[in-house]
Amino acid sequence: MATTTRSRLLATLDAAIKACTNPIEAQCLRAERAALLARQGQLERARAAIDELNAQLAWQPANRLLRGWLALAEGLHGYYSVIGRDAQEMVETAYVLAREGGAQARRLHATAAAWLANMAFANDDMPRMAALVRETLDTAAPEHRGARARATLVAGYAYHFAGRAETGQRWYEASRRHAVADGDESHLSALMHNQAWMRASQARMALLFDDSDDRSAVAQALMGAESIGHYDAGIGTASLGSLVPMLRAQVLTAQGRWTEALELFAANFDTALTEGLKRIAPCLLADRAWCELQLGRTERARTLAGAAEQALAEPCDTDDRAMARARLAQVCEALGQPDLAARHREASTLLYGEHRAQQRQIVALLDEALAGLDPAAA
Repeated sequence: MATTTRSRLLATLDAAIKACTNPIEAQCLRAERAALLARQGQLERARAAIDELNAQLAWQPANRLLRGWLALAEGLHGYYSVIGRDAQEMVETAYVLAREGGAQARRLHATAAAWLANMAFANDDMPRMAALVRETLDTAAPEHRGARARATLVAGYAYHFAGRAETGQRWYEASRRHAVADGDESHLSALMHNQAWMRASQARMALLFDDSDDRSAVAQALMGAESIGHYDAGIGTASLGSLVPMLRAQVLTAQGRWTEALELFAANFDTALTEGLKRIAPCLLADRAWCELQLGRTERARTLAGAAEQALAEPCDTDDRAMARARLAQVCEALGQPDLAARHREASTLLYGEHRAQQRQIVALLDEALAGLDPAAA
């Protein structure tokens, strides 16, 4: 899908490439441009650019800086094709090459470190996440806005995930400031996505575990999900198109809008699994079971609950596992399976305790790593 509006950052890169008199620097800028195309979801264009640069690199085996920028582009192409861990190896390669590259590789070093911080959070490696955020902010020059935008985004959603929404908001604002200055619409989309997912997850968690009857947080989460869908449509973002529908389906489930939620699940669930949401499959399946149950379709609910239980055998983050178990306890109770419901409820309570402990650990790690840094100046 072509972008419907001209990306200001893409235009800036094009102008820099055109004006560049150093062939190696121009190649590195083209690799950076390919990475941006990947982030925009223009995967075929990104792939073509990467392949062309790889062919040129074959004749320049000593060009370690281009190797580094190309490795980063390859990694981000993989990441935006399917959110997962396979892309990390290439970003690690970029990071190693940059650290060995001295001053000329400073921006690559900061950028690769920021993306590895992003991936460390996804991999539950919170000590490394916190350390890499600090490394990025210590390494990046003031004008290295892409690296700073990504690192401050990681800090923002890590604090948000840990239950420190106000602190997270200060880092989100830093991330927004850098992205706006850079003209990076794709990053602004990522910022909106992360905030919406975190708000929705915490609203759902409160409904399941805190006996909360406050529906305003859920309503705000739905507004956030809808706004990112409109923003992505406006700027032409084409990557990972199932994320917003799955987010909306989960929020609609929390609102009791069963039919609307099931329509979104039916239309997008299979694609979501191929686009990297397999780790939250237990939550999605348990919510689908709950919706079917509310509409009186008990056999469908029973089948989906069984599928959710099977999905729990696969990797799944602690908070998502806790919510899936809590939802399954509700489903099993309603299906007349009190013993199974009790087992799910006990497991969910233990997992919720683990999640709260993880939240405390993240706050401690970030507070220590970011000590002395003001988000307003980061």
